[in-house]
Amino acid sequence: MSEKRGIQTTDEGQPNEDFVLVQPGLFDYPLKEGEKPFLLAARCSKCNAVFFPARTRCRHCGANDVMEEVRLPGRGVVYASTVVHVDSPSGIKAPYAFGYVDVPAEGVRVFALFTGCDPALIRPGQEVELVIEPIRTSHEQKQVIGYKYKPVRERVSQ
Repeated sequence: MSEKRGIQTTDEGQPNEDFVLVQPGLFDYPLKEGEKPFLLAARCSKCNAVFFPARTRCRHCGANDVMEEVRLPGRGVVYASTVVHVDSPSGIKAPYAFGYVDVPAEGVRVFALFTGCDPALIRPGQEVELVIEPIRTSHEQKQVIGYKYKPVRERVSQ
């Protein structure tokens, strides 16, 4: 197996048939051993504004083709969330939570699904960390891999 950005391929360069990405270019998958997940964003080299998903033109200063790729840190804070009690037309089973996560280190707000607990327990101000995992199964019965955030579990001191 070899790897192109976000796409796993066979040694012959053909795409691996085991999974599909929700959208290529948002994150690297599969991760290298020991690597923490990250989202791929863009920073304007003219005004330093950061965007996720990445873009080629800065919406703050209007500069074009001056964007640099940056990796967003894996931790953030829930800005807002909601719980959906109806299955998504795209195949996400209810109940599920989604909302916005602020990544303070880069000043970016990311729209995301939440995982790792009862959806009703996701609250604004809660610290969360990025995970890359299946979102749903495609019509071709392949795992659709995407990014989600899960609550950070605080260590209990003894």
